[in-house]
Amino acid sequence: MVLPCICCCARLRCLHARRPRFLTPETVIMTTAGQSIDVETVIEKLDLDGYTVIEGLLDPDELAVLRTAMETQFKRQRTAPYDPGDGPSHADDEAIETYVREMYSTAPASELDRVLRLMRYNRAKNHGTPWPVPIERVLKNFLPRPEIEGHGSTVYASSVPPTEPIFARLLEDPLLLQLARSVLGDDCVLSDMTFNSIGPHTDNGAWHVDIPLGQLPEPLPELPLTLQSIWMVDDFTLENGATRVVPGSHKSRKKPQWKQGEMDGEVAITGSAGSMALWYSSLWHKPGQNITDTPRRAAICYFCRSWVKPYSDFRPLISAAQAEKMSPTLRYLLGFSSNAIVRTDGKA
Repeated sequence: MVLPCICCCARLRCLHARRPRFLTPETVIMTTAGQSIDVETVIEKLDLDGYTVIEGLLDPDELAVLRTAMETQFKRQRTAPYDPGDGPSHADDEAIETYVREMYSTAPASELDRVLRLMRYNRAKNHGTPWPVPIERVLKNFLPRPEIEGHGSTVYASSVPPTEPIFARLLEDPLLLQLARSVLGDDCVLSDMTFNSIGPHTDNGAWHVDIPLGQLPEPLPELPLTLQSIWMVDDFTLENGATRVVPGSHKSRKKPQWKQGEMDGEVAITGSAGSMALWYSSLWHKPGQNITDTPRRAAICYFCRSWVKPYSDFRPLISAAQAEKMSPTLRYLLGFSSNAIVRTDGKA
């Protein structure tokens, strides 16, 4: 892990003065691999550059179990994706289809057709209620997205409930939890858990900031709303699609244009399998180009403040028996007792 230089201390103190922290008394964490990590030092690096990498958090046995479990999810996504049906057409459908096909131009046509069916299906479930704004201004939380891209070689598995012990291991990692709580508050929750496999011989992705910032007007909030954590399941290299970022871009409070291409000052987030990268959702980033013959896989744990709408609602995906086996910490992260109670007819 690269630490901030001493000459940056005054600048960092200024940043800390503007940004509230929620540190618990335990600011030095002993990782499961036996490393002693100072949480404040990691956060200083986050504040300075918008991202950081911590090496060696998963051992080879954990990586082997994780890869097997992820491949099961990828196979399910390729062979039996969620496709509950269709719904009636609407006057907005032409604009919606144009937007989806332009936004996700590398997704196979069959996958985009599934996404469009799912949009119509969801609209029908909501009594045919259209969005009051154009599709490009709709919050991404409300939209299904393609799970197959890269002309068929890249696959995502999103909204994965952590019912496998190895998935829970990632979310309950003591260092990750402490960092998320320090940045977002002790009551932060999981927004989404996604696995991705960037396929061989695929191009760069588009520059972006993460949900919900993409739909917010500029200037973007200075207060961090979300924190992205990426578990490197394979080595992240310059050749195999390591995430590209623009260090310091989170301070601009602006959004990049959704497009491919190079950016001045961009760097690749590289690291060995078992490492964890973190970045603020306001950091400009994109998937890198994979010019190798093998995929580059990652497990993504995305945290948000308690009052930010999570990307996924895991509760319907978890049975009572599964929930009982989880720790209270994990249940809370997944939405149990961390979602507003439903109030109907004056009753809660």
